[in-house]
Amino acid sequence: MRIYELIRLALEIMFTPISDDVIMLTQVGIWASKRINPYMVWMSSWITLFIALLSFFLVGRFFRQVPLIEKWMAKKWLQKAEKLLDRFGDWAIMLAFFVPGVRHPIHYIAGILKFSLKKYLLANFLASSLY
Repeated sequence: MRIYELIRLALEIMFTPISDDVIMLTQVGIWASKRINPYMVWMSSWITLFIALLSFFLVGRFFRQVPLIEKWMAKKWLQKAEKLLDRFGDWAIMLAFFVPGVRHPIHYIAGILKFSLKKYLLANFLASSLY
């Protein structure tokens, strides 16, 4: 297992329109065929997935700083969404790992709505370790 394999895996998760499940299972199959230690496979895929999805959160945080989006975010219904995210966001992020189709968007949304970084990191850490 080489570092470029982990970088490629992270980039595939971030930019490929194929399901993360397919990408991860394919990579795990490749590593298994090379007889790589299963614990090493788990740790590598966990760290890679954590970093890849953290990048979505950070992109959302970046776009929150754009003046046009910042002005748009002042709407009343978006403030309600921020309150809901503060209340249920950690569970939503953890559950999104296991629901195809919302795994990526929830990380963007959490970043755009300024979800707490500590809560996000903990939820992402726990869910990516189980995933």
